[in-house]
Parts: sequence; C-alpha cells; structure tokens
Amino acid sequence: MFFLNQALELADVSVWPLHAYLDDLLCMPIVLTIALAAERVYFQNPQYVIPLHYIIGAVVAFGAFFELLLPFIYTKHIADIADVVAYAAGAAIFQLTINKPTH
Repeated sequence: MFFLNQALELADVSVWPLHAYLDDLLCMPIVLTIALAAERVYFQNPQYVIPLHYIIGAVVAFGAFFELLLPFIYTKHIADIADVVAYAAGAAIFQLTINKPTH
C-alpha cells in the first residue's frame, strides 16, 4: 500500500485522503513492526511484544517531531493534528493485529 501510494504521488495522481493521510496511517505499523522484529531477533524471543507504553511513546515522539518541531524549523512542512490521529490509528492497528506473540 505504501509503495503504491508513493508511485501515485510520483505520477502526480492525488487521491484524497490517501495522498494526505495514508503514509501517516502506515507509519506506525511499519516502524513498530521493524522494531518488533529487531527485538525478537536480538533477544531470540519470538514471544516478545512491544509494551503499550512504548507504542504510545512512539506516537507522541512522531507527533512531536513531525507535527511540532519540523514545521517550526522548516516552513515547507505543515503541522496537521489529523496526522497525529493517523499515527494513533496506525498504532492501534499495530497493537490489535501485529503485536502478538508468535506460536
């Protein structure tokens, strides 16, 4: 989905709300899945799950960086609270579907 959305953007095809929010929605599942896989490999524990407070911390960190700090530093970036909502929704999707111990 992410790569398809990027290809559409490169082709100057703008499909709202995909263009505006799909990257933000997919951000947390992608980043947290990579972190989960790294933790499982490093600790050799396929049962490991990322604690909820780490997931919340990731949403806060990404929201603060991309929606508060970056727009303050670079005027081409625009703060959008809906992006934070998309980060949170993506984190919820990760928690409910991906962040499970393997059997």
